[in-house]
Amino acid sequence: MNWSLNQEDPNIAFFINNQIDSRFVGVWKGTDHGKFFKGETNSWVINRKADGTLMIHFKTINSDESETYSEEVGYWCVKGDEYFEYRESDDKKDQYSFIFLSNDSVHFIINESEEREEPYNFIDYKVILD
Repeated sequence: MNWSLNQEDPNIAFFINNQIDSRFVGVWKGTDHGKFFKGETNSWVINRKADGTLMIHFKTINSDESETYSEEVGYWCVKGDEYFEYRESDDKKDQYSFIFLSNDSVHFIINESEEREEPYNFIDYKVILD
């Protein structure tokens, strides 16, 4: 892996030799329907690889209807019943509870204390390529 992510970073060290759940491997897509930032909708395509790396392509529709695109790289793993993800723009790794709704859809719920009516959550859907 030849990315700008510093493997000496303690957030990244957490992912080395951690468990990969093969159910997550592949290309997935999702949207937060404006749940993270009010007035802003994020959608993404994420490619989780079997080596624990990931690449995400984001599309953001801003409150003024303009669109922003970005890409990020990072790491992912599963430890027990928790999914962890760290991207190059993050200060710390994200931790989610997850429930597979089917083989092709998984519901994520972030595990952090926030003053929200409900915790940040979304569903990723596996992309089936023809």
